[in-house]
Amino acid sequence: MNPQAATPAPTPVPIHDISGPIAFFPYPIWMVAVAILAVLALAAAVVWFFAVRRRPAKRRTPAEKALAALARLRAGVETGDPYPFSITASDVLRVYLRDEYGLSATTQTSREFLETAASRSVFNDEERAALAAFLEKADLIKFARMHATAADCSALLEQADKLVRSGAAKPVEAGSR
Repeated sequence: MNPQAATPAPTPVPIHDISGPIAFFPYPIWMVAVAILAVLALAAAVVWFFAVRRRPAKRRTPAEKALAALARLRAGVETGDPYPFSITASDVLRVYLRDEYGLSATTQTSREFLETAASRSVFNDEERAALAAFLEKADLIKFARMHATAADCSALLEQADKLVRSGAAKPVEAGSR
């Protein structure tokens, strides 16, 4: 017999059972609070964007824009200088005609514009005559520096107002633009 085989083996260290996972939260509490606030802010922005934000304002028609500009001019007709007044009144009417009818009113002389308007049949004879009178009076004040009174400026303003209102009442044909 083998003497080494007779010695008993040393007792192994007892093996303990494997324990379950240890609860461990990897993020500091302040990071969690910041993340929650960011998510709440994002949610509030989404709610505002889709539910609370204002609907875009209704687009104003060229006639509404022109009438509003003429109303602003009306406030300074008595005290204003006729030269810049006539320029502004003419510009308001020309921009209205460009936007409403697609005419090149802002880039043409009065004579060229009246010829274009006559060839396009946008205005009737009465409106064309009123437009010619308005442009002639405005051009005399602008370019010839004709002496104008507050009454002349008021008459110019009334002619522009009447032209805009007469055009605003007519439906615009799709082919005329």
